[in-house]
Formats: sequence, C-alpha cells, structure tokens
Amino acid sequence: MASEVRVTRNQRRGRIGELEIEARLSSFSNVMRPEYDVGIDYFCQLLEAKTAKYFCVQAKSTKRFDKHWSKGIKKEIIQLWLEQRFPVFLILYEESSENCYWISIEDNRQFLNTKLNTNVKTITLKIGRSHTLSRHLAENTEFIEKVKQDSIVLNALYGIPEMIGEGYVGTIPVLYLSDGARENIKARVRLGMDYLIYDRWLRGDLLQAYQLSKILAKFDYSHYDHFLLLARFCVRLGRTAEAKKNYNAAIDICKRDTRWNERKGPNDPSIEDIIEMIEKEKAKLTHNGHID
Repeated sequence: MASEVRVTRNQRRGRIGELEIEARLSSFSNVMRPEYDVGIDYFCQLLEAKTAKYFCVQAKSTKRFDKHWSKGIKKEIIQLWLEQRFPVFLILYEESSENCYWISIEDNRQFLNTKLNTNVKTITLKIGRSHTLSRHLAENTEFIEKVKQDSIVLNALYGIPEMIGEGYVGTIPVLYLSDGARENIKARVRLGMDYLIYDRWLRGDLLQAYQLSKILAKFDYSHYDHFLLLARFCVRLGRTAEAKKNYNAAIDICKRDTRWNERKGPNDPSIEDIIEMIEKEKAKLTHNGHID
C-alpha cells in the first residue's frame, strides 16, 4: 500500500504566499529563483528601469496578524541580507486578506548591525500594514521607487556615487553617510583621480597631471603616496622648493603611521623602507629641480 504524503497547512500557506508574492513582483520585474534557498527567495530586476536595478526578496506567509507581524530571523540570515550588493526586502503574504506587505532591510541596517553585535541568536523583525505590494502594477509605485532609492543608498555604502534620474538631466542625492560609506566614497574618488592623473601623464600633459595631483593631495592628505607623486611631478616641472615640501609631507605621514608594519602584507615594504626610499629620492634633488 502506498504511503500517504502529508502536506501541512503551514506548508501550503507558505507555497501559496510565495506564488502570490512572485506574481505581484512579476508585474514590474524579472523574477529569478536562486538555485539554493539560503535566506533569499528571489533575485529580481526592475523591468522599467533604463539602467539595471536589482533587488532581493525573502518571502514569508501568515494566516493573519493584527497591527504587526513579527518573527525572529537567524543572525546568519540577517548577515547575509546586509552583505548583499542589492537592496533586500522582506515581503509577507497574509492569507486571510490575500494582501502582501513589505519592509526594507536597508531601512533597518543600523538597528540590525547593532543587534548583530549582541549575543542573541535571532533578531526580531516586524511588518505592519503601511507598505503593500499589489496585484496591479500602477499601485506598486512606492515599492518600485523604494528599490531605486535603496539602490542609491547601498551603492553609496560601497563607495559608488549614483545620480537620481535616468535621463540627460539628473540630480545629486542628499544623503547622510555612515562612516564606512564616507570612507568608501573617498577611496573611490582617490582611485578615480589616480586614473586621471596617470592618463594625463601617459598622454604627455605633465602640467595637467601635476594640477590634478595637487587637488588629490589637498582632498586627502592622509596618504603619503599622494604627496610623493606630487613631489615627482614638481621635480619634472623644475619646482624644487615645492618638491622638497611634498617629499617632507610624505615622510611625515609615514612617520605618523604607527600601524603600517602590522597591517602590511608579507611582500609589502616596511614603513622604514618607504621612508628611506623617499629620503634618498629627495637627496638627489639639485638646485635646478632635477634629480641627479
């Protein structure tokens, strides 16, 4: 006699909820299921965006709730969500009303990061009735705009600036940046400036390379290599006094970096070796600004 396969009511509700959420998402996005479900049910791409906009969704289901639905989520799942390069949304299907409600994980990043540093095994998230996901495309403008907004905020966290708007004219988003986002953006600016500086140098525009290098040194004066590069351009332009000033600035920055040696890789030079190299280079300067 064949064994009976039992599917619980909760399992049926969960499957129905996933299908309902997927159907709503499909009205404005390309919905893809990951091969393995490890905390994200769907990877989605907005269909109407001129530039690629992706987001992730974790689907949940419940029979009914009053003002709020709440559930403890394992810390490793929360960590996974926060590490995604695209916005993550938690979407809840309520069986009794056949409605779907959502929250943005990005809106909860600070709270979640704080909880991750505690000894709790799960972190409780709540969903109210403020934000709905509709069967009708026209009623999902709020969610679509939230995907775009969270994409801008998340890109800023990783140091990638992005303008608001998809046409010829865009606007700069006004954001409060976290310390990490601020440092990541500064790092991107430094890298972009380095590209421009070396491009000018390779094209023989030494004066423009020098001017850009000077801007970079003023923008971020905590890196010795900015001043070392500026000093080298000064040497090539015959600006001896300015070259010595920037060599000295590079050396001073190195001397203040007390953690270089403990953070460097096994093949990286020590801070003492770098200082010695800069001192030798500076000592070769002649009065006319050239190096012997």
